[in-house]
Amino acid sequence: MVIFNNQKTENNQNSWIFVRPGISPREIVQKVRELPGVCFVSVGMRDAGQSDYKNRLRIYDLETLAPYYNEMGLFSAECHGGARWHVGIMNRRESPFEEIAILRKLMPNVLLQTLIRETNLWGYRPYPKNIIEHVVSVVDIDVWRCFSFLNDVRNMRTVAEVVMKRERLFEPAISYTVAPWFDTQYYLKVVDEIVALCGGVDEIILCIKDMAGVGTVKSITELIDAIKQKYPELVINYHRHITDGLAIPVLLAAARAGAKILDVEEDTIVRFYGHSPILAVEAMLREEGIPVHLNRSSAEKAVQKVREWIRDYEWAESPFKGFDHMVTRHKMPGGAFPSSFEQAEKGGFLFLMPYILEVMSLYNQIVKYFDVTPGSQITWVTCSGIVNKYAKEKGEAGIKHVIGLLRKFVEEKNQNFNAMEPEEQAELLTLFRGAPGDFKNLILGHYGMLPVGWPADWVYQSTFGDEWQEKIKERKETSPLESIPDEDLSTLRKQLDEELGRPATEEEFILYLMHPKDAIDFIKFREKYGDAPLVLPTKVWREGLKKPGDKVDFELDDKPYTIELVSIGNETDGVIHVVLKVNNKTKVFNVETPRARKTEIRRATKPNEIGSPINGTVWRIGNPQRGTLKVGDIVRKGEEIANIEAMKMENPILAPFDAQIAEICVKVNQMVGEGQLLFVLQPLEKTT
Repeated sequence: MVIFNNQKTENNQNSWIFVRPGISPREIVQKVRELPGVCFVSVGMRDAGQSDYKNRLRIYDLETLAPYYNEMGLFSAECHGGARWHVGIMNRRESPFEEIAILRKLMPNVLLQTLIRETNLWGYRPYPKNIIEHVVSVVDIDVWRCFSFLNDVRNMRTVAEVVMKRERLFEPAISYTVAPWFDTQYYLKVVDEIVALCGGVDEIILCIKDMAGVGTVKSITELIDAIKQKYPELVINYHRHITDGLAIPVLLAAARAGAKILDVEEDTIVRFYGHSPILAVEAMLREEGIPVHLNRSSAEKAVQKVREWIRDYEWAESPFKGFDHMVTRHKMPGGAFPSSFEQAEKGGFLFLMPYILEVMSLYNQIVKYFDVTPGSQITWVTCSGIVNKYAKEKGEAGIKHVIGLLRKFVEEKNQNFNAMEPEEQAELLTLFRGAPGDFKNLILGHYGMLPVGWPADWVYQSTFGDEWQEKIKERKETSPLESIPDEDLSTLRKQLDEELGRPATEEEFILYLMHPKDAIDFIKFREKYGDAPLVLPTKVWREGLKKPGDKVDFELDDKPYTIELVSIGNETDGVIHVVLKVNNKTKVFNVETPRARKTEIRRATKPNEIGSPINGTVWRIGNPQRGTLKVGDIVRKGEEIANIEAMKMENPILAPFDAQIAEICVKVNQMVGEGQLLFVLQPLEKTT
């Protein structure tokens, strides 16, 4: 018989379970306090996939870990939230509600944990208070880890109130990085605000969210020690990515300083941007004399189970391999690394990534916040836009020029705008002119207060041009919870019902509230293809059946099915006939290729023709205040007439002059290319 920590045995599996769904937050906190040493959160089902596999890990494979998680003695399993929600409906075609139901059934002993972006929930923009209240009150999650990328604790209030009222565990998180302007005293002030918000320390767990993985042994020891001195009863969970290569010694330092919970993942799923390996961390802590609450036997089985299917996801891994200690400069967080590479690859500028990261390292000294979603996306889109602009205009020499300009401004002149040469000042004043709408919203306070103050005036002048002083007057000092008006939920539900042609379920409605366009696409996909995403093996789901005789076996509703590929015909007029046997019954399917749907792409070439500034998806025609626009409507200069989504960021299209809409050339949800014609406008005649 193998003896484990705390003298528990392999055969006494249930003795490892110390917290489970249904017990109160106060009981959970007390049980963690009483636990010798540390325990673990496994992020293998959520953040591991987000950080290294572009959120492509399917519930089909992840659910195979559930029986081991159920016996492992974990504090919780982070299986939900972050960008997994969005990518689930958009790419994997899985509902987060399905995942919760599957895991509830397979691992009833485990607290299910989500990651939520305060007012942004599982999206990328601030939502009004009534949507936050509605969504958080419905989703069946035990542990709600909630962070603000600005450390604006005011933004957490509604989530905290609803979660704590539901008797679920609220886990507020500090967004953490290492920089001269974010010292221990700054973070202690954030902790003070969190404790005040939550009414003490007895019903919460505090997370230190080191999302880029830049904390050092010294800095993390100092921070946790300072927190524990001021709040000795506060339970601390340390969350740290491994990109810099130094995660394991920092986890040890965190445990020695007083952290009770550490985030880890299965050793076999670890790559370069996620979290530390569970077995290695357990062995290190044990050797250092720190008790670890972990059924190692079950953990080892989970590690082996991952080995059976993880190679099916090699295609999803980042093309940039290896640890990167330079993350301490550019601070790209683990969750954003692979998705940014994917976006760059799709956009044809993957080779520019080293330059983009270098620009980011300078940018984040000019506009100071935390590069975690949605901040990481704002940083990425803004900096990649700057690099691409210079690359298009002047090639590699142009990119090196702008990096040199920024390096001189930031490092040599200490951001003294007046110390730059006149021509350099003029160039800086155009730097952010093409910045995305979300960058503009950020510096106008639409996400909340920036953590150490607003950027310098020249940033506003660079962004807004001649209107910069008026724009500064619009800057908000309040939380979005106070400034964004409630939306009419009954009207939104009616819109979804009309789009679907039937009453929507509550779960469909919540998906729609988070991501309207992608939710509708997901619902219609599942109406057409049923539960295929949940039952097809990953290799078949991604690659299909390739040659005659290939087959796949699966179960659906406890019934066995076999699909066999019989033949693939030749393409005729853009249509291919595919013959399949489904449980020995022959069926013929017509598959249309892109050549079956040729459409002319019109370009904007005249002053009254409005083109798309980027490649993206039309997700709104009109604006929230006015609603949908139609031909014949009058629009005013500066009014939003459409919105293009690209790289998860909104890009408003504004009317360049007072006009009447003569033609709308695209539809909602349509993919458009840069320069593609969106509108034809008829300028209004000026009256004297």
